[in-house]
Amino acid sequence: MRRKRQGPYLEHRTQVRVRFQEVDALRVVWHGHYLSYFEDAREAFGERFGFRYQDFLAAGLLAPVVETQCRYFLPARHGDTLEICARLYPCEAARIEFGYHVRRSHADLLAEGRSVQVFTDLDWSLCLTLPELARRFYQRWQGALVVPDA
Repeated sequence: MRRKRQGPYLEHRTQVRVRFQEVDALRVVWHGHYLSYFEDAREAFGERFGFRYQDFLAAGLLAPVVETQCRYFLPARHGDTLEICARLYPCEAARIEFGYHVRRSHADLLAEGRSVQVFTDLDWSLCLTLPELARRFYQRWQGALVVPDA
C-alpha cells in the first residue's frame, strides 16, 4: 500500500451495520464489501459537506474512481456496527483523494484504505486542471481543515 497521505483534511464519520448477506462462508465480511463501505462514507461525506455526485453532474462533471486500496487487519462479522471515517485530502490536481478507516464501534481498527477519483467532463474527457466547483469547495471549507501533528 502506498505511504499514508499526510497533510490537512476534511473528515466525516458514518456508521453501517453489517448485514447477513455481506458475510462469506468464513462468517466474516467478504473483503469486497469494504469498497462499498468506502462508497457509503463518500456519499455521507458529500451530503455533510455539499460535495455530492449530483453537484458534479450539475456542473458538467463526472468523477470516476480510478484507484482503490484496502488493507485488512481484523474481521467484521454479521451484526457489527462499523464506523467508517472518510478523510478528503484537498489537492490542486483535478482529482479527489480519500483515506478511510473502518472501526468496530469506535474501537478496533478493522481496515484502512484509500480511493482516487479524477474529474472528467460529461464526454469522459479528463480535466487537466482543478474544476471551479472543487476550487470553490476547498475555499469554502478551508477553515475546517484538520491539520495533523507533524
